[in-house]
Amino acid sequence: MDTVRHVIGILLVVAVPPAILFWLLIHPWATFWRRLGPVVTYSLAGIAYAVVALLLYGLRDTLLGRDLGTRWPLVACGGALYALTVWLDALCRKHLKTTALLGAPEVSERAYPGHLFRDGIYGVVRHPRYVGVILGTLALALVANYVGVYLVLSVCLLGLYPVILLEERELVHRFGRDYEEYRLQVPAMIPRLPRRRTPPRAGN
Repeated sequence: MDTVRHVIGILLVVAVPPAILFWLLIHPWATFWRRLGPVVTYSLAGIAYAVVALLLYGLRDTLLGRDLGTRWPLVACGGALYALTVWLDALCRKHLKTTALLGAPEVSERAYPGHLFRDGIYGVVRHPRYVGVILGTLALALVANYVGVYLVLSVCLLGLYPVILLEERELVHRFGRDYEEYRLQVPAMIPRLPRRRTPPRAGN
C-alpha cells in the first residue's frame, strides 16, 4: 500500500499543476488559440506540459514532503469520493463528446461555439466537471496522505477559481444573453437546496 500511495502522490504533484496552468493560458486567449487550431495548440501545450511535469518530477521528493502513513479511514473516504467523481463524470459524458471534454470549442474554429447545456447535471450546477476535479483530486490526496500533496493541491485548487472566472467570461462571449440568464438560474458548483413551500394559512 505504501508503494501505491507513493505513486499516487507523485502523479498528483506532477500532473495536476501543469493541467491548471494549461487552462489558465487557454481561456484568456481562446480567440488566438482558435486561429492557430487544435493541432498546433495541443502540440505547444503538450510540450509545455511535459517540460513543467519533468521539472516537478525532479522535485518530487521535496514536493511530497512528509509521509503521514496509510490511514484506512482516509482511504475509505477517498474511495467514496472517487466513486462520486466517476458518477459525475458519467453524467457529464451524457452531454459532452470527447472533443468537448478536451476543450475543442476553445481551440477549434470548427467546434466553436459549442452547445450550451441546461438540462441533466448542467441544470443542477454550471461546472460539474470542476466539481469532479476537486472531489477526485481530494480523494486521491486522502489515499496518498502526504503533507506536500495536500499543500500542492490546495494551491492548485485555489488556482481553479481564476480558471472558472476566465471560462465564465469566455462563455458569456460565446453565448451572450443565453449564458447570462443561465448563470442567474443555475449555481456554479454548489447545488441549491430546494426551498420549502410555506403552506397557506387558513383564514379566520
